[in-house]
Amino acid sequence: MRAQSSTAKRLAFSWPPLSEWWTPATTGWAVTNESAHRACVGIAAEWQAFVGRRFNEDSHLLRELFAAKAPDEAWNAWSRFWQKAAEDYSAEYFAIAKLAVGFIPDGVGMDVATTNAPARATQSKAA
Repeated sequence: MRAQSSTAKRLAFSWPPLSEWWTPATTGWAVTNESAHRACVGIAAEWQAFVGRRFNEDSHLLRELFAAKAPDEAWNAWSRFWQKAAEDYSAEYFAIAKLAVGFIPDGVGMDVATTNAPARATQSKAA
């Protein structure tokens, strides 16, 4: 009788089928990773668009300052710029915060909010 070579024994091994690797637990993680990835892509796209808009505002300020013929014109351009910048940045932070909710898995915050709501109401009455 002829003995099998060690190479034949090594080649006889096979990986388990993919269906054994893909369990409900990994499916949950895949869904969570996908939602986090989508949120990250959305935030990146929103931020890039915002930076482009703000760059246009910055260059517009420079044009206004160079065209100003009196100190009042320069002051008005400067104050309009900072007012608009404050409005734009606050709106952008709000938009990114809304997109960041995609990082939070569904139902995580809801359980805490519903279970602690009566306790908070009781504490506020006692205080």
